[in-house]
Amino acid sequence: MAQSIRPQLTYPISLRKLTVHRAYDVSPGLRRVELTGSELSGAVRDGFVLPPFVSDGFDDEIKLFFPDPESGELSLPVQRDRFIDWPRDPRPEARTYTVRGFDAERELLLLDFARHARGVATDWAEQCQPGAELHIAGPKMAWLHPEGADWLFIGGDDTALPALARWLETMPQETRGVALLEVPDASHEFEIPHPEGVELRWLHRGATPAARSTRLIDAVLGEPWRDGEPFCWFAGETGVLRPIRSYLRKDRELPRERVEVTGYWRAPVGDELDIDPDEEETADLHELGELVPPYALRAAVTLGVVPAIRAGARSTAQIADAIGAHPGALARLLRYLATLELLTEEHGEWRITRAGGALDDEDENGGLDLADPLAREQLAIASLLEVLRTGAPVQASRADRRERDPQLNAAITLDAAADLSYVASSFGSAEVPFAPGEHLVVAGEGALSVLAGPLTADPELRVTLLERPSRVAPALGVLPAPLRDRIVVVHGTGLDAWPRTDGTVLLLNALRGLPDADAAHLLRGAAASGARLLVLEDLLGVDEIDEHDAEGDLLELCLTGVGRRTLDEVRGVARLAGLDVSARAIGWGDLLLTLTSS
Repeated sequence: MAQSIRPQLTYPISLRKLTVHRAYDVSPGLRRVELTGSELSGAVRDGFVLPPFVSDGFDDEIKLFFPDPESGELSLPVQRDRFIDWPRDPRPEARTYTVRGFDAERELLLLDFARHARGVATDWAEQCQPGAELHIAGPKMAWLHPEGADWLFIGGDDTALPALARWLETMPQETRGVALLEVPDASHEFEIPHPEGVELRWLHRGATPAARSTRLIDAVLGEPWRDGEPFCWFAGETGVLRPIRSYLRKDRELPRERVEVTGYWRAPVGDELDIDPDEEETADLHELGELVPPYALRAAVTLGVVPAIRAGARSTAQIADAIGAHPGALARLLRYLATLELLTEEHGEWRITRAGGALDDEDENGGLDLADPLAREQLAIASLLEVLRTGAPVQASRADRRERDPQLNAAITLDAAADLSYVASSFGSAEVPFAPGEHLVVAGEGALSVLAGPLTADPELRVTLLERPSRVAPALGVLPAPLRDRIVVVHGTGLDAWPRTDGTVLLLNALRGLPDADAAHLLRGAAASGARLLVLEDLLGVDEIDEHDAEGDLLELCLTGVGRRTLDEVRGVARLAGLDVSARAIGWGDLLLTLTSS
């Protein structure tokens, strides 16, 4: 299933140095900075060729880099092949902003800064003078105007105005819908060209802070619903957006691909940060080792504690009845959630705090609902000690569990396809070309998702999928329905016979979870079946590893006994198969491997 009805493009991530052309006020609430520089047309940095700057989407995001507010030192990422490497110490002082406009011929980039709050970026925008330097990185991707929407329902606060204004100015003239723009008062309004069929409505919150205003929420809930299929896009303060997302997804029952609600900023919970500047910067092992929070949060999300309270349940007994829990046991969970300041209790009634609202926000509680089979798999980490001692998973193999659990089987395939969406545009392009009418043999998790574009562009392209019978349906499901009939399916595991082709064999995450001997056997068979063998794996980059990559590696170890492989480890597996490996970067630095006989 598509993530969005907005077509997606990805770009190499490039670091560029620009200078301020001029800065001026668009309104009392928006300050515009025009940036220029030859690097917008392409450059060479750290030995890597940077392509020209591209911005095709109305809400394209870029990173802006500023000197450290305390030291005054500027720390920048290091340019790599199609991506940037972030140093850890000192960590670059970066902020994310939306591209307001771009003129390639004039080498001119426009950025709008909302003045709703002060910070390193807004302070810079207020003070910058022509000639001042600014480094930027990105955008790394673009989401285009939605396809298949009969009308738009869009809006946001001051921080969303740059994206909304650019969209309104550039959307097709036949577009219909309504745009809700929240600002303090009429003086903050400005002229925005837009299609006649789109009603532009300004909302005034007065002196109420943006994070406490309900004007946008009230307008969304009170808007008459139109006929046809909508696409909804809202951006602004995270807490304000939660009830909007809940209304659209749950009350209006819109599928995820038709709702995009994005937190552009988050208001602090309180006025004090409660930081002791003299406290030593040492790891808090007690906090790092806490076991209760991850289990308690998963229990609360899975049971639906916060949705029950939102629906009117107030007492412990009412909440227990609504979610099917034991009242006495639930009382202890609620009490614990209160100590985390996610709930409050007064006179026997439970309320949700601002922070606690995240517990039923699908964009923030991902991976916590144990009704999701992939979330349940995370519990395998409890077997880490025994896995470390034996090198083998304690549970039944992932392959066996997939055979018994069709939901897990489908979830794994869809998750892999979602990850591959960020590199899909490379396939069939100049980066990874296919000959007209070429015959491809494909295997691996979500592999067909990268071939939707090539199959659409070349009606003669032939594709054979090698897959186990139990996994064929979800494997085909990642393709649009009209393309599925063009796929020839051959049943197999990759450890048995391979279909023959005079074209390309494409393996995407096909080695995942396989012991080295099995992985080498699979590569040997794949290499012998075609003229070209391309392999794309979710590799572990040891030099750029962060805590999330390392967490994923440990979880894979517990699930499969293998973990995620590094490039050197894949090279070792290839040597066992009698193959050499050459690597080149595509997408955002993902390594596409070409394997040839030694």
